[in-house]
Amino acid sequence: MMILFSILAVTASDLTLSQIIQKIGVYVAVFIVIFLLSTVCHLAIDRLRHKKFNYHHVIYDALLVTCVISLFVLGGSYIYQKNIVGIKTAILKPIQQQERKIANQKVSQDNTSRARIRQMVMRNVTQKFKKQGFVSVPSQNILLPIYNDAYSDEGLNLGANYANKSEKDPDGQKQPVMGQGNYGLAAHNFNDGKTGFSALQQSTNSDSPYLKDGKLQGSSWLNGKKILMANSHGIYQYMITGQTTVTSTEVSVLNPTKKAQLTIISCLFPSTEYRIITHAELKKTYSWQNAPDKLIGEFNLKVRNTNARVSWWNPGVEEGANGDAGGTK
Repeated sequence: MMILFSILAVTASDLTLSQIIQKIGVYVAVFIVIFLLSTVCHLAIDRLRHKKFNYHHVIYDALLVTCVISLFVLGGSYIYQKNIVGIKTAILKPIQQQERKIANQKVSQDNTSRARIRQMVMRNVTQKFKKQGFVSVPSQNILLPIYNDAYSDEGLNLGANYANKSEKDPDGQKQPVMGQGNYGLAAHNFNDGKTGFSALQQSTNSDSPYLKDGKLQGSSWLNGKKILMANSHGIYQYMITGQTTVTSTEVSVLNPTKKAQLTIISCLFPSTEYRIITHAELKKTYSWQNAPDKLIGEFNLKVRNTNARVSWWNPGVEEGANGDAGGTK
């Protein structure tokens, strides 16, 4: 019983009050079901043995079975959420691959025009922030709207935002331009392997390989993967060249460059005082008219899900098929 309470306490620390209440409700429901089943079994057995029915035995058995089931469920949930021995990463990968396969099939069967997809990409769903476009990392199932303020929680809660405060421009006076210079981009890492830029971390809830023996390291696990950015002018194809790790106060990574590149900033978990920097170089630029159908399809919000929101942090409507489908719902 003490083990159960210990796991429950640790698990509850990551939950909201409503989620804790829901879980307690589930445990109560499980107990009631087991109590009823136990009552039926004891009645049948006592009748066969010609013994007097004892409710105390029923309650004890129901509590014991409920605790055992809860222990397995909570223990499994704890192991999964904490990604112990990499189990969460191993489970998420095939699920995300299947989700992408299904989305690709839907895109191939959809006849939404390029002009309509462009409108979806640039549709502004908020009056306070200005829409910059969308970013897609196909291999990681990342599809996020881009807005213009990476320095406010309200802006980051909408998805990705450009980040432009550097050593050379500490106030962020210059607005970055897609396909030119050093375009800084930031979004939340929710440590779930799927929301925001979480999928850019090699393994959820693990500092490795970014932090080892107190030293900042990098990673090449995404090297060669595509990052696509889209705005009203067209689509920009970047290629990931590597990841590095910096402290949260390091802004030199956003310094202007002559070479067209993309610098993505996201938190490291569990050591949130550090940032994972994903570097990418511009490879090709397309207009909406001459871009390959496959690249256009990556931004078809009518059928592709976006991944900006989690209910416990920033509840709201997604801009993809899992929300208002680019304004088509």
